[in-house]
Amino acid sequence: MSHRKMPLALSLVLILCGLFNSTCCETKRKSKWNIYPVSSWKMSPVHHNIEAGNKAFAHKLFETLLMEHPRKNIIFSPLSISTSLAMLSLGTRSTTLTNLLKGLGFDLKVMRVWDMHHGFQSIVQMLKQLNREGHLKYRNMLFIDSNRKINTPFLWDTERIYDVKAQMIDFRDVRKTKKQIKHFVAAKMHKRTKGFITSLNPHTFLFLINYVFFKGIWEMAFHTNFMHKEDFFVDECTTVRVDMMWKKERMIYSRSEKLFTTMVKMPFIGNMSIVLMLPDVGQPDSSVEEMVVQRATLLKSSGMRWVHIIMPKFKISSKINLKKMLPKMGISNVFATAANFSGITEENFPAIFEAIHAATMEVSEEGKMDMVSSNAIPYHTHTAAPFVVKFNRPFFLFVEDWMTQRAILMGKVFNPIAE
Repeated sequence: MSHRKMPLALSLVLILCGLFNSTCCETKRKSKWNIYPVSSWKMSPVHHNIEAGNKAFAHKLFETLLMEHPRKNIIFSPLSISTSLAMLSLGTRSTTLTNLLKGLGFDLKVMRVWDMHHGFQSIVQMLKQLNREGHLKYRNMLFIDSNRKINTPFLWDTERIYDVKAQMIDFRDVRKTKKQIKHFVAAKMHKRTKGFITSLNPHTFLFLINYVFFKGIWEMAFHTNFMHKEDFFVDECTTVRVDMMWKKERMIYSRSEKLFTTMVKMPFIGNMSIVLMLPDVGQPDSSVEEMVVQRATLLKSSGMRWVHIIMPKFKISSKINLKKMLPKMGISNVFATAANFSGITEENFPAIFEAIHAATMEVSEEGKMDMVSSNAIPYHTHTAAPFVVKFNRPFFLFVEDWMTQRAILMGKVFNPIAE
């Protein structure tokens, strides 16, 4: 090799080494969770483990809520609660971490922590997509005591993985803090919240707020000209007058004599659907758990049928104090003052963690197409009489993502006029 070519060769080697070194440095700076693209995870075993864990958590939470509030409307988003707690686990360690993940339905013996977080990225993306379409408003908000020294990687990872930018706040001034949080929440949720915070401990370290608002817009509207007042039988002793709406439509229908329940499934706009389950009159609460668990089985045995559906308009809300509710499901360590939050701060002190989940769901006759303007096959062309399903007593609902069948919202309409 000539002396004239040697400097050029050395220069190329040095350039390549520099590029390799900068790439390695950049990799080290990135969050350890961004190991591979989300698309590569979707068909992996991790996906099935996370889906199974989320379903188990959702059913257990629903069962607990029904036991705690047998005579109240219930609406909650199990998926958003799981997501917010998975985010919090970024900052937990030792038995606090294992207790939290076990309660969420995840076993670290069969799943790595970073796989779980990577898996939740796809759920966050799905919720963000629904949020962008405007039918579902979803927010996770995390407030941290500004008087503590916080580990920067925790703040980076919560924002990068879960799209949550933690807010530093001084909890010692309770009055001012409540006003700041109320203003922040109202701005994020477009003033849909009211009476959100009733009390606040000045020694709070973390405050997690998870909120979901959903207004269902049907693919096929209910008849607007035939709205009428009708009785809704809350229980044997209580009857209320409600706005009842009706329509005839081909929809997914299933009937189970074993579970003594009737189920229908109808589409909302925006790739969402609702499953409504109507227990027979006089069914005991003990059958509810099996009914919820068997929902997927009922869907598999269902078919498209003409249904004359009659149901009430409603707007229901729930606010759940997770600090009181989750320990009943075994998730307790994270709420103890001895909780290990060393992933968030190296300081050692009695940590007070508060967590609230709130959800609101509204359903009316409003739809994308009305019965007159649609191109649906007229009912009179079919000889078989339609199934009649009348929701004039307490019923259960499940709002799902149409493609993945993930339950975005679960609930019970006990009294349609009691928001």
